[in-house]
Amino acid sequence: MTPPSRSRSRSARALVALAAVIVIMLISVLGNETLSPGKWQQQFKVGLGLDLSSGTEVVLKAETHDGNPPASGEMQQAISVEQSRVNGTGNSGAQVQQQGSDMINVTVPGTPSDNLVSLVTQASQMSVRPVYLEAPYVPPSATGTSPVAYGDSALVNAATLKLFDKEVCQPGRNASTVNPSWQKTVGYSLQGDQWAALKGQIVSCDSSGTKYVLGQAVYVGSDITSVTAGLQQNSAQWVVDLSLNAEAASNFETLTTNQYNSYSAGSRSGNTDDQALDSTAVILDGNVTSAEVTAEPITAGNVQITGGGSTGFTQAQATGLADTLKYGSLPLDFQLLTENTVSAQLGHGSLVAGLAAGIIGLSLVTIYLFAYYRGLGVVAVSSLLLAALLAYLSVVLLSRYQNFTMSLSAIAGLVVAIGITADSFIVYFERLRDAIREGKTLRPAAESGWKRARRTILMSDTVSFLAAALLYHFAISDVQGFAYTLGLTTLIDVLVVFLFTKPMVTLLAGTRFYGGGHRWSGLDPARLGAKTPWRSSTR
Repeated sequence: MTPPSRSRSRSARALVALAAVIVIMLISVLGNETLSPGKWQQQFKVGLGLDLSSGTEVVLKAETHDGNPPASGEMQQAISVEQSRVNGTGNSGAQVQQQGSDMINVTVPGTPSDNLVSLVTQASQMSVRPVYLEAPYVPPSATGTSPVAYGDSALVNAATLKLFDKEVCQPGRNASTVNPSWQKTVGYSLQGDQWAALKGQIVSCDSSGTKYVLGQAVYVGSDITSVTAGLQQNSAQWVVDLSLNAEAASNFETLTTNQYNSYSAGSRSGNTDDQALDSTAVILDGNVTSAEVTAEPITAGNVQITGGGSTGFTQAQATGLADTLKYGSLPLDFQLLTENTVSAQLGHGSLVAGLAAGIIGLSLVTIYLFAYYRGLGVVAVSSLLLAALLAYLSVVLLSRYQNFTMSLSAIAGLVVAIGITADSFIVYFERLRDAIREGKTLRPAAESGWKRARRTILMSDTVSFLAAALLYHFAISDVQGFAYTLGLTTLIDVLVVFLFTKPMVTLLAGTRFYGGGHRWSGLDPARLGAKTPWRSSTR
């Protein structure tokens, strides 16, 4: 049997460890505002799903033209395209996530545009066009400096030139994201009515904020037969190699030969107009993803894109461009599976109902615990409250760092977790009381009861966690929210039982009220029907 002093020492260390976990979680939540108490309240925010706030949720199923399941790379490219599209509607906080192997979930908070469904269900449009004009971005801080256009305005028709003058481009949030606000400045629709006209001239922008006038499309995604990204032979520079079908190869040969003969010499000598005119741009959904200079005529339909400059492409840039070209040549079609719109009033009502269910459930369990376990109910209820605190802090941290959103189904998982947590310490308490019935005093009963209960608790929680993990893996949408919080609270239950419930019982065993078997302690040997009622040794 473990000496009482050693048991109390271990229990104290367990409680200190639990306190350290809580402090670390609090500091992680507060972040840079840890030393600013006035801003603490702003940090404890939980992201709410659409069913608890307001907005629109659209679930799409991706389909390939040949009927085969979409590749993972195709899905990732589709997600990137969809994210750009919904951001272009002016909605902030929109999320695009993959579900399973062939479904995409699009959630847009607030009131989305009326054409959201048609916007996210259209297939990607990729084309390659010659550059006629380009004007690098000039930041507002550069006062007195006007954008300078390079190229040849004589190649541009009057209507497109007028749009180019009106066009306002802004840099994207990173090197691979184009700010879609430019489309509104020229009256372009998000459905791509303008850039889908392959025989006409269009305006566009890239991620740096450079604006362009582009000629008619030379080839489109479906004309590409193969694309690979890799290191250039005998070099450490990343390149993108692609092959074209016969018609596209002929068209591209005509363009690149004309560019090389007319502008290559001036481009190499530093003439900025010729450098612009010697360029060919890759367009995805109307945005310029890459604009590279033609180094030589491409006569065999085998194109190598080097990235230009002294350093060329990075691996990420080459892979990203290859994906754009590859999955533009194999576009995905999207079938609408479900569309769900939640008003602010309905979302608020669902939130209130979910919280009320949790409070009522916790209250009923608390009443039962005090009625059945009496003084021991203090440990039980404290364990429940501590588990609730840890669950809340976990949800706040997940919302802050992993964009987790609390849905109604996730709240259901938390409510069910009340029973799981209660079940764990009920198993322990019953084994403890069984030991007292056998005539053991509280201190040895606390240890022997724990040995009996520990394996049962771990097995029960393991089964619950595995069920939650499998449900999360195979389910979609709302059911995943339920499984996620169920698995999270199962882990929290193990933490609370091992670092709080058991240590607290061990420490309370040394008090007169509990150790002496007071009739209101819930551990009265006479009330429990002990074979040999014991008397307290506590002084």
